[in-house]
Amino acid sequence: AYRTGLILQVLGLAVVSALYPLESPFYTAGIMLFELGVLLSAVSLLVRMRQVKRTVLGLVLTGFTMQGVGYFAAPEQYAGTFLLAGIGFVCAGAAGMAGKEAYCFGYWEGWLLAMLGFPLMVFTNLFGKEHRIFNSFGFAALFLLLFSLTGRKLRQRLWGRGQMR
Repeated sequence: AYRTGLILQVLGLAVVSALYPLESPFYTAGIMLFELGVLLSAVSLLVRMRQVKRTVLGLVLTGFTMQGVGYFAAPEQYAGTFLLAGIGFVCAGAAGMAGKEAYCFGYWEGWLLAMLGFPLMVFTNLFGKEHRIFNSFGFAALFLLLFSLTGRKLRQRLWGRGQMR
């Protein structure tokens, strides 16, 4: 399930990076696919320290809650901010999982996603400094890094019962 979530994240970022520069309103479908993948990966995350999973899952669930509040309950002038902040929390959870991959397995893509890619895109857009060209290149960079990380993760051997120590 964790790896399936990674694949959904990559597919979602592929849709976003292809449709966002074209100013298509359907790029939001890519965001939803990405977020679904993050949720699936967060729920099935296997780590020795439970606090890491709780933190990642808490960030993702907070993001989904904020987006729900922004869509259904927030006053109109604040709805966009709630939606962007919610996406930011989901991306923070994704950054946590990428950082876990970097720390545990030494994947350089994980370090770039966790320390630079996701935070840069979140803060730039959250503070209203988004720019179409910057976002287009940023989404493409996130896609390429996550694609490479997912490829490395899929080539990694699966652990069977009794093999993890």
